[in-house]
Amino acid sequence: MATNEQHLNAAMRLKAVARLIVCICLLSLLTMQHAAAAVQPGGNSGWLVVASRSDANSAISLAQGFASRFPQTTVFRSNNDWFAITLGWMTQPEGNIYKNRLAGAGTIPDDSYFHSGERFQFVAWSATGITGGASQALFAATAILDHPARTGTRVQPSAQAYVTGLNPQGDNYLSLRTGPGSRYREIARLGPNTPLTIVGRQRSWLNVAIADGRIGWAYSKYIASAPPSPVPSTPFPVSPPNDPAAAIASRAISPPRAGRVGDLSVSRDAFLALRMGAGTNHPEIARLLEGTGVTMLAQQGAWIEIELANGMRGWAAGRYLQATASEDISRPQAPADVPTIGPTLPSGQSAQPGPAPAASGGHTPLPSLSSLPPGKRVALVVGNSSYAHAEVLSNPKNDAARLTETLERLGFTVIVGLDQDKLAMEGTVRSYVRAIRDANVALFFYAGHAMQMGGRNFLIPIDAKLEDATAVDFETIELGTILNHMNGPGRLSIALLDACRNNPLVRRFRELGTSRSSFVRSGLAVPQAGGGNILIGFATAPGDVALDGEGDNSPFTTALLKHIETPGLEIEIMMKRVKADVYNSTQGSQSPWHNSALRREFYFLQ
Repeated sequence: MATNEQHLNAAMRLKAVARLIVCICLLSLLTMQHAAAAVQPGGNSGWLVVASRSDANSAISLAQGFASRFPQTTVFRSNNDWFAITLGWMTQPEGNIYKNRLAGAGTIPDDSYFHSGERFQFVAWSATGITGGASQALFAATAILDHPARTGTRVQPSAQAYVTGLNPQGDNYLSLRTGPGSRYREIARLGPNTPLTIVGRQRSWLNVAIADGRIGWAYSKYIASAPPSPVPSTPFPVSPPNDPAAAIASRAISPPRAGRVGDLSVSRDAFLALRMGAGTNHPEIARLLEGTGVTMLAQQGAWIEIELANGMRGWAAGRYLQATASEDISRPQAPADVPTIGPTLPSGQSAQPGPAPAASGGHTPLPSLSSLPPGKRVALVVGNSSYAHAEVLSNPKNDAARLTETLERLGFTVIVGLDQDKLAMEGTVRSYVRAIRDANVALFFYAGHAMQMGGRNFLIPIDAKLEDATAVDFETIELGTILNHMNGPGRLSIALLDACRNNPLVRRFRELGTSRSSFVRSGLAVPQAGGGNILIGFATAPGDVALDGEGDNSPFTTALLKHIETPGLEIEIMMKRVKADVYNSTQGSQSPWHNSALRREFYFLQ
């Protein structure tokens, strides 16, 4: 009997071991499948990521703007359900040289970076026309080869071919395009007998590389594998060069003309799209209602470059713009129904600030022009209140609106962003960076949620979720990027942040327990001035939490508005008065902080 029990127990142990082995095998298989899902070029290579978006449509719209210059532009879906916009992949260290050159020229954002692709699952869209998972055709088509930093890199030939069968009485060239179809942009024209290297195929289109390293798509009907006989000794004509410049030159409107958004009844939309470039392939950065005041600066074909009353610049279709009387040229007036800058704002919200603060006898009077120091002043004012995944903050939008009015009275050109998601915030910041290029004074004010991680500060748009370890990379905007742009030679810069509020999003992120969340701390970290002529002020001490306030404005903004228009008050003395007011009004629970690297005195009003 005991023997039977022993046999039974042994059999049960064998079955348990067998089940364990099966589980381990299944787990290994799943792990292998997960690893195989990554889209990695391998080696010391990575994808050049220039932006990311939370939805595919926004990512593809932005990618299409880059694709006009970078034909390898590709959108990947990541395993955190975000979409990364890449310009292609490169090896290192040549890749970093190339990235730094583009960032230095302002072609791509300063925070662009290389990613190995281990988090990328599949291609959602590509200018090359190749979608899906990792494939030899994808890697061949998206390799960045045409750049000064390359060191002889070439695609390994998979099939040699030649252009043939062209009609000498017709165009007599074969178009090389960014994707597999005639609707894609033409990047070169290949003459008869041009040698090609075939690296991929999609239906009747071939993905080919030409001698100078460029890769594109050409119609297979005019490509043959056999060389011409005899092979011509003359150079093979390839035109035009891979130049992203528009075929229609831009011309300045001199002097600039005042105008407004005209009748939109013939449009499919109730707004006029403001875009980053002249054409519908460029991303939308704002939506303008009828009657919005503009200044017309330049023309490129049917598109007009315009500037809004808040300093934001972009391109709009000229057919919907109307010139106004010459006496209006000095300052375009925005009507009361101009929407907040940004394409994804909640309905019914307006970018117009609230009523001007009333003095004893009515509105606050404008100061005399003689009391304003000389030089161009530009400010970026952002207030985020209506968070989609956290408790709504009452005052940031009010703070931004009130300060906007005050800064305009003090001679600033103000770029305003109210309740902005990631896409809108990025567009607003870029407009600000362009506007401060010739500014003597640059000011940045932010009210809303923010966080610090690893000693760096991140501003949080209203659509952020912070639900996984990579969310900070994809869903926030780093404060240091803005400060670096502000630190221009000869420029005085001021950054004021009313952004240390108790943030449930950060608590949720910290509770994830990831290695990154362990670096998250309360409040904001002490930022580095970066050698610039800059003053940085926080609503409370680094690492502490500020109050949103009981009234219409936060304690910090209330004190700032009280003192900023005091004539003859130097800014560092002003910050001390702000600190005293906030400390007293909060019974000592909040004490503002500032760090100054200013090398000269500054007065908002002399």
